[in-house]
Amino acid sequence: MSQHAPSAATVAGTKRFFDRLKTSETAHLSLPPAKLGRTGLMVSRIGFGGYRIHEHDPDHRDALKQAILMGSNLIDTSFNYTDGSSERVIGGVVLDLINGGQIKRDEICIITKAGFIQGATLQEAKRLKERGELWPDVIELPNDTWHSVSPEYLSYSITQSLERLKVDTIDGVLIHNPEVFFKASSKNIDARKLFYKRMMNAFKHLESEVQRGRIRFYGVSSNGFPEPENQSTHVSLKKLLEVAKEAAGGDDHHFSVIQFPFNIFESNPLLFPQQDGEPLLAAAKKADLGVLTNRPLNSLRESRVVRLAAFRTHDPVFIKGELHAALGRAIELEREHPFKPKDPPQGVRWAHELREPLAELSDVLAWRDFSLTKIYPSIRSAMARVPAEAQGWRAQYENAISRLLDLVTSDLECLANSRALLLIEQLDTLAAQLKEEPTLSARCISIYTSIPQITSVLVGMRRPDYVSDVLSARSQIEEKAVRELLVRLQRHKS
Repeated sequence: MSQHAPSAATVAGTKRFFDRLKTSETAHLSLPPAKLGRTGLMVSRIGFGGYRIHEHDPDHRDALKQAILMGSNLIDTSFNYTDGSSERVIGGVVLDLINGGQIKRDEICIITKAGFIQGATLQEAKRLKERGELWPDVIELPNDTWHSVSPEYLSYSITQSLERLKVDTIDGVLIHNPEVFFKASSKNIDARKLFYKRMMNAFKHLESEVQRGRIRFYGVSSNGFPEPENQSTHVSLKKLLEVAKEAAGGDDHHFSVIQFPFNIFESNPLLFPQQDGEPLLAAAKKADLGVLTNRPLNSLRESRVVRLAAFRTHDPVFIKGELHAALGRAIELEREHPFKPKDPPQGVRWAHELREPLAELSDVLAWRDFSLTKIYPSIRSAMARVPAEAQGWRAQYENAISRLLDLVTSDLECLANSRALLLIEQLDTLAAQLKEEPTLSARCISIYTSIPQITSVLVGMRRPDYVSDVLSARSQIEEKAVRELLVRLQRHKS
């Protein structure tokens, strides 16, 4: 069996993919495909987002396989997602489906990104820096994140991505959030000129990668595209197009795709002129670019994340009762900690510290991130220091604190679901046809796919049941009605 998938997506191959779906028993997409801008490729209106996909979770592999067989032929990932694991999952699943005769390589459009230096690559970068061999123009950002768009680093990233994705050619490579450059600069006019000079060097290199056959096209994924022009992190699409033309020596360049956030509360790309006097989506259409949108179900609203999808359902009265009982039990065990006479480490104080702010918690996503990055690691560290004679206490405390943290999550999910119901009611009032959709997420995706300038909406589908929910979106709304709906939602306070 082949260990490498030859060729790349083609216009004929992607058209064949959708022609075959018409008679497939596994196909589920009700939306017709769209042309990916100047590439000519036909891609699904709902793409598979590879953020947080990990090779050690079988659900992620199953979800990707199901999404492809149901009709999603556009897969988006990045060199830095889950420290390379996302690319390895995608490469493995696509190759398995090819070797199994279920798809052909030229039917699937695989896009990855390059720029961030994190995880194992960051450790390698630190070693290279010590030896004076680091790639040029590396920006050292806070929180152990570095970034580079130098030709040398882009070449390195593409080499690694080709191996992980198990392909001879990557369909598209997007420079990943190049606007982080402004966070490390003085944010003046000279810095902005330097930014586009760096992009020129990057584009020239990517044009050479096209000539080598390692990629077919390139583009930019940037949160700076929708930013107002007076913001320091704004990225001008017009200037990038000018850079691409100069890099290629004319209009025959391969800058073909852009990506940025878009959702019902972050709708500036459709509604407001932030690209030389016109909305981003209008400017992209004029340039015949493929448009991919991310963050469709996680909206930044008033400095917090609003989840535009439902969570697990619970009995809120039962959860509240169990939560208070679990809090009391964990506090009791913390008082009996075996580290006496010394104070207990941070990992054995969480029940006490959560007692007061518990009633004020409201953001389940922020809570999840905090618990995963702060609480659980400190608990694991503390448990490793428990004396041998106190292992019985350790087992009781681990069970009690785990129960407490799970119940806090469930309680916040109840709150999020109550907000979701209110939002569903509002959406159904503004667009009656959305009532046909079974869930909040399907309603939102129906709104996005009703906007013709958006080629594909990238959704993180990490479970097979979630794939079915997302791909069930089918309602189509007139673009004028979508605009009116989004304008009214701008005033909505979740």
